[in-house]
Amino acid sequence: MRFRLFVSAAAVVLMGTAAMAQKVTYDVDRSANFAAFRTYAWVPGTNLSDPLNHKRVIEAVSAQLAARRLTGVDAGEGPDLLVAYHATFDRSLQISGFATGWGPYRFGGGSATARTEQILNGTLVIDVIDARTRTIIWRGTASKEVDTDAKPETRDRNITRAAERLFKNYPSGT
Repeated sequence: MRFRLFVSAAAVVLMGTAAMAQKVTYDVDRSANFAAFRTYAWVPGTNLSDPLNHKRVIEAVSAQLAARRLTGVDAGEGPDLLVAYHATFDRSLQISGFATGWGPYRFGGGSATARTEQILNGTLVIDVIDARTRTIIWRGTASKEVDTDAKPETRDRNITRAAERLFKNYPSGT
């Protein structure tokens, strides 16, 4: 009986960890010549209304682009690439429960509890657009549960990690 209780508790803990994991996907235009791109400029997307988090996203993505030898310029200077981000939020309901008892369908006594919790999920999409053809050549998407009570340091770290994971699959251009 204790072993089953331990396994059940471990499963609940691991499910909580999986729910907090960040999901990252990407798509790329394989015909694009990434080696030819040297400069980029930011263009409006679906930006965050919060100026502090907007700045965090811009800085984290710009750092990833700089690591790939791309230089940020003003949109009027004729950049090779245009970069936009889109941030959206979605609320979902998480239901968790626990029951004790014995016998089929928990007949014979025991207790049960259920709890509902509203979860805020955030999605960040980065579009990299060929400025000459005005077509998207790379798109990265990261989704994760958002902690609305996070400290500024945690928000910095989470946004930086999201950008790092997004650009992990960005073509090297060589």
